[in-house]
Amino acid sequence: MLRIKCSTVAIFLACSLLSTKLIANSDSNPASLIFAVNTDKRVYENTQSLEAQLPIRGSLDSSSASIQYAATYHSIVGNYFEAEKLISGVISPDMLLNDYRLVPALEVIKQKSMKTRITMVNEAYHNAKHRALTIALLQPLYDQGYRYLALEALSSQTDVEQQVNKHGFTTYDHGIYTMEATFASLIFEAKTIGYEIISYDRESQDNRAKVAALELQEKVFNSNPDAKLLIHLGFSQLDEQKQLASELKQQLQVNPLTIDQVRLSEVHSETGDGPLLLERVTSTSQHYSSDPERFDLSVTWPKTIHVENRPSWISSTFRLKKQPLSICKQTFPCYLELAFFTKESNKLVPIDKITIEKPLEQVHLKHYSAPLTLTSYNAITGELIAQKRLNKKQL
Repeated sequence: MLRIKCSTVAIFLACSLLSTKLIANSDSNPASLIFAVNTDKRVYENTQSLEAQLPIRGSLDSSSASIQYAATYHSIVGNYFEAEKLISGVISPDMLLNDYRLVPALEVIKQKSMKTRITMVNEAYHNAKHRALTIALLQPLYDQGYRYLALEALSSQTDVEQQVNKHGFTTYDHGIYTMEATFASLIFEAKTIGYEIISYDRESQDNRAKVAALELQEKVFNSNPDAKLLIHLGFSQLDEQKQLASELKQQLQVNPLTIDQVRLSEVHSETGDGPLLLERVTSTSQHYSSDPERFDLSVTWPKTIHVENRPSWISSTFRLKKQPLSICKQTFPCYLELAFFTKESNKLVPIDKITIEKPLEQVHLKHYSAPLTLTSYNAITGELIAQKRLNKKQL
């Protein structure tokens, strides 16, 4: 069995190198993100071909870096099932079900988030499903008084934060992981509700967590000491023994609610569509954490299944609408991008992406009442097939 060692540094470097090359080609054709490196998913069928795609060698661990690189790439272009096949959590929740029972996570998190002013949710960068939890928390936490959403993945450039808060959209220039459609939806949903988006991660090699905590203090708490802040960040940055959570606790004297989604794999014995917690059988107030000294809750998810050709977590998180596949003009595999229609449409990160491998009559895509553009491409060559407006007006 292949053992995967997760390295956030490796995946960041690999994706940084990938994004630099791809962004340069994305102005005229945003779909070049799927075609500039490979043709659909076929290059990534074995580790040897993955390694051949890495721009540099040296300090990157060959097997783990290339696999993480591929998983993140699959996520960015909408191949979510492929991304999760390559990397998953390291602890199986099924092994814990003698002492714990599965309960819906949202209600517990809502109750616990009322007892603090900072709630932190992490993600594995390749796993777009982890962004769905934060999307589900946006409205309930806003109702509790949370008004700020801090995003580690958002570029720390001042104009980026200003652009996102002004327009409510993200472009290919705003970050690496924000190129993924669920992340684009997270930003749009947050701005629609009324959050102020905060960028804070300076990517400093020295004292990164301390610098980030000071940035959040300056942008949020200096002017509003009683503010409530939701933070969406990567991997171990919510560690309460070190990293950002620890720094915030020390600087602000606030004990954050820290929610980990990385350690646990899916519950293969459970089908459903929402995030789950493990509640101790003998006590409804005790919920499982795989490392209680470092974070408060460990969230898992039911096994992801196909629901009308989409991952089940997408069907439960977003409103979907049937769209005819006549736009593919009998060209398959057909790659689709659904984006908001604005003056900057050629640079906006699409809010839905999917590759249709074989002829179908229709596909279920995210549905918003805002003006949208649906574009189809040949998933092998990258050639534009067709484009149509789903609403008439421009945002």
